Amino acid sequence: MTEVELVRHELESRIREHADAIDKLTAERERYKKLYLDLLEHCKLLEKGIVVGQKAERFTAGDDPQLALQILEMMLAGRDVVVEEIGEEVELDDADDEDADDAEVDRPAPTRRRSRGRRPLPENLPRVEIEVLPPEVVREGLDAFQRIGQVVCEVVERRPASLVVARIVRPKFVRKGEAEGTIDDEGPAVQIAERLELPIERGLAGPGLLADTIVHRWQDHLPTNRLEALYARDGLQLARSTICGWHEQLADLVEPLVEAMFADAFAQPYLCTDATGVLVQAKEQCQRAHFWVLVAPERHVLFRFSPAHDSEAVDRLLKGYTGYLVADAHAVYDHLYATGEVVEVGCWAHCRRYFFKCLGSEPELTRHALSLIKALFKIERALATAPRKKRESVRQAKSKPIVDAFFLWCDQQAALALDGTPLARALGYARNQRTALQPARGHRAQELAVPRQRGRGPLAGCLELP
Repeated sequence: MTEVELVRHELESRIREHADAIDKLTAERERYKKLYLDLLEHCKLLEKGIVVGQKAERFTAGDDPQLALQILEMMLAGRDVVVEEIGEEVELDDADDEDADDAEVDRPAPTRRRSRGRRPLPENLPRVEIEVLPPEVVREGLDAFQRIGQVVCEVVERRPASLVVARIVRPKFVRKGEAEGTIDDEGPAVQIAERLELPIERGLAGPGLLADTIVHRWQDHLPTNRLEALYARDGLQLARSTICGWHEQLADLVEPLVEAMFADAFAQPYLCTDATGVLVQAKEQCQRAHFWVLVAPERHVLFRFSPAHDSEAVDRLLKGYTGYLVADAHAVYDHLYATGEVVEVGCWAHCRRYFFKCLGSEPELTRHALSLIKALFKIERALATAPRKKRESVRQAKSKPIVDAFFLWCDQQAALALDGTPLARALGYARNQRTALQPARGHRAQELAVPRQRGRGPLAGCLELP
């Protein structure tokens, strides 16, 4: 073959490669054009107030036909297939367990049949008995009839809330014989009880009313203007500025207790934290500040306030803490992990959120990623009540292969995803958080990375960062 023919052959192969690339890019362009038009239509519907799709980050088998086929296969084969990953199956099978206890850990809880009928009323509620007599008995009297039984039914009533003025009287006493005829210049010794200790000295409100305002405002989320109207209906004219003043003084009173709760939270092996932006009133325009929540699971839920969302606020919130920290991937936390005293633990719920946003643009690929993440949550739900050693062994045997398969898939798709797309952002987040999400650094980190059942804790404290 001559040199000219070689050059021609090379040029033809390059032309074919470029033609294939052009065809591929054209197909992707048409696909994203269709996606753009669909999203544009959805935006028009949203502008008209029409809800499009579900808002909750919920991914069920009904969203994925492949998962539906897997469920059928599970029912026919008699096994629990979690997900199919690149030619192999990751199973939750009792045969892989180290002992017989794993069967109870992995077996889903039996479905409880919904009870029919009315739930019995709590026994601790006070009862008031109301007897209703027939008109004939009322007219002729009980002596003319013999009681042979009764029919009882219970209804729940509510007594209206009421305010009461506690009039505290402290009588004065003197000893008999000292009140009269004394020549002492100081006079007789007067005996009087000490002033009662109140949360706010010389305040109008007692402990019960103060606790009621705190619960209404912070637990029931009622603003002070609604509290003002609420107490006015009960007959007490109470200004909202007065309520704010009470709470400001109570914050100083409970500060030692909140600090003790922080000290106890820092002694726990791991903490969870996050920040929420809020608008704060200012003279010219509202300023954006942040509330920080610090959760010591099953112990405390603590809050702090800071004007800015920066590393200095994080340092003031977590000053002196060493251990595992469950947080998002924001850069304000990065300096904590430099020394190794604070170990970063990623959150699979945050990772799942990025992929959930890709369902509209890349449904097939996104369903595969969500299936893997869902398998991790399924294992955690089965291990919710298992002992610690059991959780460690099951996670290493079943969760770790799923995590490895997930990141292998992410590495493969990262080379194919277009820059700037939701899928590329989701893959980038997952790969950047690989170390924090993987269980390779210890079983405890894997336990924290996969959240358990969601719950709301009580409001433990809310103080401004100094």
